[in-house]
Amino acid sequence: MIRGRWNGSCVVMLQLFRRFSSVKVNTGDVPSIIVNNKSYKPDEWTNVPNSILQLTNRKLHLDENHPIGILRSLIEDRFKGLGYTYYNEFEPVVSTFENFDVLNFPKDHPGRSKSDTYYLNKDMLLRTHTSAHEYACFKKCETPGYFISADVYRKDEIDKTHYPAFHQMEGARIWERSKDFEQKIKDDINAIPKLDMIVEDDFPCFDPITNPKQDYMTPNEVELVSTHLKRTIELLIYQVFSAAKENAIIEKKINGKISVDEAFLNEPLRVKWIPDYFPWTAPSWEIDVWWKGEWLECCGCGLVRQKILTNSGISPNTVGWAFGVGLD
Repeated sequence: MIRGRWNGSCVVMLQLFRRFSSVKVNTGDVPSIIVNNKSYKPDEWTNVPNSILQLTNRKLHLDENHPIGILRSLIEDRFKGLGYTYYNEFEPVVSTFENFDVLNFPKDHPGRSKSDTYYLNKDMLLRTHTSAHEYACFKKCETPGYFISADVYRKDEIDKTHYPAFHQMEGARIWERSKDFEQKIKDDINAIPKLDMIVEDDFPCFDPITNPKQDYMTPNEVELVSTHLKRTIELLIYQVFSAAKENAIIEKKINGKISVDEAFLNEPLRVKWIPDYFPWTAPSWEIDVWWKGEWLECCGCGLVRQKILTNSGISPNTVGWAFGVGLD
């Protein structure tokens, strides 16, 4: 849902992998594209260059010594014991059904265009978000929730905040309606640790015009599920930015100085919730974090649309949420 951030080391990594990567395009008598030992036949939709294909086997999110891998582990460690399965091994090639159709993307959505997405052919592409694996995870996950981390690809212009290959983490959780399921959600909310954090949430849980709920959910269900979602995201943000604060304090002690105003090190973390829109959730929000004197957009999320759940074989009598966050 949220684009990854620029990492200066990506330039060096790109140069190295152009030289040494085993991923290649076969232009022989039977043209094919080979990605991680799988073959795909190109057609008029094919637009992915070799320089991008050569990035698909890096798996930086699995490298325990890389900043992206460290961040993934930091988040996963915080949610152990809270009912989540972690999926980190999905391959980058997915179908248009998985990446767009099952997620309720309109046929004319700009994200489907060849100017935004890398296509191997008209049916297969390099995933543009980790949401492309929601379909598979909803089908096979045996815990109430899951987290996915993976590399994703979009045809962005390279600048200080964008690169065509970046990393995301996706999370989701569902509850099937039963006699006491609302109490179950309340219990799950209470299981989330309380935080020393300033939260600005000035908008209603849903708005019939600007941020509508789904017809199949009651107002109380929306309130409960969205509360669990927001407390979960706040815990994730708290984990990441608390670690960042600790590192800044260590740096200050070592160097005797810090490059920004020290006030942010002594203040409680501050976040705000803002209504948003995504094709696969309703209602939807983003969360911003006040960090070093400015608001940073960190995460998009919302309550999963019933159609996406039923497309994945989930009972229509199920409610849940999903989020996506950049790791770069």
